[in-house]
Amino acid sequence: MKKYVVFDVDRTLVDSYKPELLSLQEAIEIATGKKISEEEFQKLTTLPTMEFFRSLNLDNDKIKQINIEWEKTFSKYKTLCFNGLKDAIKSLHDDGYRIGIITSRTMEEFHELDEELKDVLIYFESIVTSDKIENPKPHKDSMNILCNELKCNPEDVIYIGDSYIDKEFSKNSNVTFIPACWENKELINEENACLDSYDIIRSIEALYFNK
Repeated sequence: MKKYVVFDVDRTLVDSYKPELLSLQEAIEIATGKKISEEEFQKLTTLPTMEFFRSLNLDNDKIKQINIEWEKTFSKYKTLCFNGLKDAIKSLHDDGYRIGIITSRTMEEFHELDEELKDVLIYFESIVTSDKIENPKPHKDSMNILCNELKCNPEDVIYIGDSYIDKEFSKNSNVTFIPACWENKELINEENACLDSYDIIRSIEALYFNK
């Protein structure tokens, strides 16, 4: 049986949360003089960006100013691959797994990570970005595209993601789900939850052994 492992990107493959947090905190402080706590910032992970700004009672001029500053500050903070994941991806490839990516980033946004992921990009046989689909996660559109590109069945796929949306997406797509909890801990109590890249390898092997 061929084996397929698919990764989410943000907060799963790369730590984009800290750069986003630090750069936006700095931009808001420059534009408004107000320092936003990490707890307040976490609303951004559940609200559209404009709604998040509105929740801070910011007017359009302040929002425009924040976005101008955010473009400047974001470039100061580098988005990095989580420790050990590059080695895990290479190990999976060497063991015969076929590897893909499904992300809410557009292809242009994904290519912003080319420098950081250059050591492992060759191992991803399918990369499905949000501009390839009509309906985003948790709808199964992107998994349908990936399975078509890799010519595999959903039941043969393991998807690794960090959020409840990823969990629901996996359920809707009829694929096995592994929660990535090395940065985002919201799924820490879920079945198969992994705390590091070594957990991933063990969990994947155990799941395929029991298929």
